[in-house]
Amino acid sequence: SAGLASAGGAGATTITAAMNSVSASTTLTSIAGGFVSCSSHPIDMNVLVITAGRTEADFPAITQALGNLGVPYTVFDMNATPVLSAAQLSSNCHGFFQGVILASGGYIYGLGGGGAQNLADYERVFGIRQLNWYTFPDTNFGLNNGPVPLDTTATPLNVTYTAAAQSIFSYANTANPLTISNAFSYLSQPLGNATPLLVDASGNALAVLFTQFDGRQYLTLTFDSNQFLAHNLVLSYGLVNWVTQGMFLGERRTYMSPQVDDMFIDGADWLASTPCGTPVDTTGFTFRLGQPDLQAYITWQQSKQAQSGTAGFQTTFVFNGSGAVAGTYVPDTLTPYAQANQGLFQWVNHTFDHTDLNTISYVDAVVEITKNNQAAVTLGLTNFSTQNMVTPGITGLTNPNFLQAAHDNGITNLVSDTSYPNYNNPTFNTGIVNPIQTSILLLPRHPNNLYYNVSVPDGWVKEYNCFYSTNLLYSDIIDRESQTLLGYLLRGDIDALQFHQSNLRAYDGVHSLLGDLLDATLTKFGALINLPIASPSMTAVAQKLAARAQYNAANVTATMIPHHSITITAQQAAVVPVTGLSLSGATLYGGQPVSSISLTAGQSVTFPLP
Repeated sequence: SAGLASAGGAGATTITAAMNSVSASTTLTSIAGGFVSCSSHPIDMNVLVITAGRTEADFPAITQALGNLGVPYTVFDMNATPVLSAAQLSSNCHGFFQGVILASGGYIYGLGGGGAQNLADYERVFGIRQLNWYTFPDTNFGLNNGPVPLDTTATPLNVTYTAAAQSIFSYANTANPLTISNAFSYLSQPLGNATPLLVDASGNALAVLFTQFDGRQYLTLTFDSNQFLAHNLVLSYGLVNWVTQGMFLGERRTYMSPQVDDMFIDGADWLASTPCGTPVDTTGFTFRLGQPDLQAYITWQQSKQAQSGTAGFQTTFVFNGSGAVAGTYVPDTLTPYAQANQGLFQWVNHTFDHTDLNTISYVDAVVEITKNNQAAVTLGLTNFSTQNMVTPGITGLTNPNFLQAAHDNGITNLVSDTSYPNYNNPTFNTGIVNPIQTSILLLPRHPNNLYYNVSVPDGWVKEYNCFYSTNLLYSDIIDRESQTLLGYLLRGDIDALQFHQSNLRAYDGVHSLLGDLLDATLTKFGALINLPIASPSMTAVAQKLAARAQYNAANVTATMIPHHSITITAQQAAVVPVTGLSLSGATLYGGQPVSSISLTAGQSVTFPLP
């Protein structure tokens, strides 16, 4: 049907691709209307998303939630094909969808040609859950009519998790209220036989579970969302996990990987006295870290690692060996202290002397690469790989001379800048194969507004306000910029974060700009989410980006017979993550098992389910 289209890029599949993954014995029982009850029935692990034109504010929130996880989904557009037929949902005892998501719950009244009844019958026969991502309150969803509308743009609404919500949003910090803001909402009292999940101070249910008389289960939200809003990012995993009944293709993780450029060299420093309009590289002042600064930062990093949620946190230093050569800086308290504590960090090549690589010759590029590799040996850097490099100013990525030198010297991973055209992730958590040197993968990295040339709060405030023509305080800037970083955490974005050596200055002997910014980000995250954060090395990030790209391209399909078996097929070689499947070697994240299954091209594998 034209109205049923495979969508969403990564993780999306067509209906027919998964129809013959498993053959299962079934028992058919005739009932009124010609429908059957299947005592043993295969169901494709694919989510049906129902929209009316794909223009709803929450439609991209839905597709982002599914796509980021890697969950296959199919879009039914009511505007393209008003009729949702029974044949589009199942064939006898083979169901085509493991869950149904409506961009608006009211669409159950707009599915023409008996579509609403077909959907209800499908959900009942196969035990499929329905998620109404946003709707006007209705008794069909367990909510009283006559709701009170509320625009939370002007009046943010704090809601609390009920005891029933704690199993659905078990990863959330349910002890704290969740703020709904910048979204239209409806306040409505739940019916007596409904189960509220999120409630306001007056007992209005903003999220509710409701079981229909025939056993069908609905989860309904009465507040809108888009893909950027924090409340959506917090809840979306629990919603997807609920509608798929805790087993789906794909996985989630949380990452924070700060990369600090220009280690061992100095850089321009913008002070509070620097006039607006001053060229950023010629402020008249420079700064280079010293032993007290690094010592304070180590103390701060160790304080993060002492906490369970950030035990896996680690900083990567992107270094220039020229700055560590004896006599370059006198006195030099940084280099010996960094050597003594080098095992606490990851290290990445940044060229020997921070050379622009856009027009460099092959011979000179080889020198820049190899001299810094030798510097790593001289410094005794153990967490260092010659496969990785961050080019100064993200230069050289289109220079064939440099790229050939990189290839010839074993470099397979370079960093790109997500703010540049064509250098952002092609799809979520995937990298870019360099079109000139295809052996090299570009790892997108997020820049931010903690500028490379600021080392103290007053200096950052001055330059920030100069740039944006604002009059913000340091606390305002920290709050604003940490909100951006929070979004990366909540989405599970694996891309590293770009910072610079000046940002580590212990401006009061204890604190640094980078520490303040990351502290604010982690505090906000911890108030919302109880999940551990990892800081994978650049090598590990490259492996994960490549694996996700392979998974996206492999046209993976799966079919599940509930409480019996799951069969997974890949058209190309891939490692397939399956959340909720507990096999030998599975990892636990947020209390759920995740199994990673390696498949060759065209291979199908079947595993028993409890």
